[in-house]
Amino acid sequence: MSTLCDSLLPKDLKLRLKATDHHDALEEILSPLRSDVRVRDWEELRETLLANSPKEPFREVAGTMFLHHCRSESVNELVLATGRSSAGIVMPGRKERIHLVIVAAIPEALNNEYLRILGAISRICSDPATMKELLNCENSAEFLSILEKGCRS
Repeated sequence: MSTLCDSLLPKDLKLRLKATDHHDALEEILSPLRSDVRVRDWEELRETLLANSPKEPFREVAGTMFLHHCRSESVNELVLATGRSSAGIVMPGRKERIHLVIVAAIPEALNNEYLRILGAISRICSDPATMKELLNCENSAEFLSILEKGCRS
């Protein structure tokens, strides 16, 4: 699973989101990708993710986490970005607030890799102990270390 662990760069990990609603959280999480060399067309990526409905059941991985993903030619390789909110983010159609939002985008040509990555994220975040660690870690290095540990197990 090194692709998953290598694709979330420290610059794309926001452990203190200011946003309190889904749209603003997505904008805040996507912002660092604007100048990322892995992103061919930031506006297209943004529009694709915003157009996707947050109510699709596959996106709900765990009670406090939301996986927002797409296949898009706006990226030239797997791109991950993550935001965490201690106050929680209001999501349409959800009763509880979301505390961790993961954005994943991958080119259409990497269909098999896409499914493998989404499965890995789901497996890692479905483990209550790992999820608790991700929600409570102090810094980006610790978050990435927890994710790496989840990739190996």
